[in-house]
Amino acid sequence: MVNIEREVGLTFREKLRLEVFAGFKKTALVIGLSYMVVLTLFIVSVQYSQLAGGTNDIVSYFNTVHWKSDRLFAKLEEKGLNQFLSGHLSEREMFRKVYQESTRLPFRSAISIYNPRGTLLLSTRLPNRNGLQDDAFVKIALPNINRETEDRLMKDYQGNPFLLKMKAIWSKGVKIGYLVLYVDGNDFESGLKIGATQYVIADRFNHLFTSNSLQDRTLSWQKINANQLKKWMTVSEGNLILHQWKSLSQELFLYTSIVVLPLSYLLIFTGFFVLGIMLLLIALARGLSERIASHSSDSIALLVQDLEKIVNGYQDKVVVRTEDEFGYLAQKINSLLNTLQRLFHQTLALEQEKTTVERKLLEAQFNPHFLYNSLESIKILIDFNPHKAQAIILALNRVLRYSITSQEEYATLASDFDILEDFLAVNQVRFEDFSFLLSYPEDLQGLRVPKLFLLPLVENALKYGMQSRHDLAIKVELQMTDRYIHIYVLDNGPGFSRSFKDDFARYLKAGQTEHGLVNSYSRLVMLYPSATIELCRVDTLNGVLLQFERKQACYG
Repeated sequence: MVNIEREVGLTFREKLRLEVFAGFKKTALVIGLSYMVVLTLFIVSVQYSQLAGGTNDIVSYFNTVHWKSDRLFAKLEEKGLNQFLSGHLSEREMFRKVYQESTRLPFRSAISIYNPRGTLLLSTRLPNRNGLQDDAFVKIALPNINRETEDRLMKDYQGNPFLLKMKAIWSKGVKIGYLVLYVDGNDFESGLKIGATQYVIADRFNHLFTSNSLQDRTLSWQKINANQLKKWMTVSEGNLILHQWKSLSQELFLYTSIVVLPLSYLLIFTGFFVLGIMLLLIALARGLSERIASHSSDSIALLVQDLEKIVNGYQDKVVVRTEDEFGYLAQKINSLLNTLQRLFHQTLALEQEKTTVERKLLEAQFNPHFLYNSLESIKILIDFNPHKAQAIILALNRVLRYSITSQEEYATLASDFDILEDFLAVNQVRFEDFSFLLSYPEDLQGLRVPKLFLLPLVENALKYGMQSRHDLAIKVELQMTDRYIHIYVLDNGPGFSRSFKDDFARYLKAGQTEHGLVNSYSRLVMLYPSATIELCRVDTLNGVLLQFERKQACYG
């Protein structure tokens, strides 16, 4: 409640300043947090790139070991291994060749040769590795070895891990023996240079082969937690650690990890960095919000003063002249005022026009000449053709009754055409050679139209057409297309004069309703704003075309 009262008592300038400043503070918070996320992602991506490089180095080193081991096996086969297994080469000579080739490996190793029954024929021993004397595990694994070199893990009695690379020796499709290469896990990393990357190599049963992590070395032959090492990221003892893992062979898998930063250090570093950015942005936002509020409030004050003068009648438009949004707003307000003023004058003109139209309508309905001529015609017909005189009296009665009793401004097309037909029928009695045709689609019977709005057009056609020919023919026809409803009022008279055609557009613009054409059009456009009027010629007939959009049509 206190905050609401405090805001009510503030000026517009102060409210605007506080609002802008609050928006800038939120923006500063978002930017600061974004910097924190980006900085963290950058540090993580750099460390992950280093981890990927270390992983690739280990994989490359292992592939080198694998390649050199296969090459060693191939060299031994070339230098008499088959002869040794078949008894044609002495153990001393074979030992010399084995020792000569094994010294080329980049790590300490031992080689054993077995016959097909698993009996040890020759073996070199790693120095200080007496635990290798028991080869029971090897003898169990040998029968499962085929043509390809396969990897196995084992440990000796002293707990030292070894990688066994085992291969079957074939001659003419017959297995004649086995080669086994022992790789010491403690010496495997001697050729690696991987920086801060920690690694673990284990078999598919999660038995540890080698690792440069002290924590993993304490596991001895215990199984590693492969599921934990397969996670992309973990937190251990307050450290953020990234992980990768790859398959080295069917039996061996490599798990690598790298410590990004202690999580507390990372949070403190990014926190201080973000806090500094936010404080700087907030300081800049305070000054900027002050300038925006000052500029905007001055323009608003001028705008309010001009509006008060307009309301009090001292001026008729806003005089703010700036190149910013407030200048644009002033232009739109002036445009709105001009539109309101124009609508006021149009409304006033329409009211005046309505009065004039009603007067013209009454004059057309009770034209003394029309009544006088109609009564004279009836007087003559009573003696010569009483039945026709009676029909004319009924038609004239319907026309007069329709004009007098109906107070509504609009009627349906069918009822209006009925009265128009009676009006023309009365005139047909006066002029024997006169003919007319009224037609419209059945779907338009209920179309709402201004009452007798076509009467001025028909009267014009009668008045000017009869001046040039006695066999005048008038055609009133409605047509309907997909988009428009067309109203044709045509006659076979002389048509419109050249001067009238030249001035017709001016008559429409000025709204001079004393012209029958403009009168009919003005009344129609008040009901259907899309209505247009044009002078036309259809075949040999001249006349007027009124049309409006079908979607605006009203019925009933």
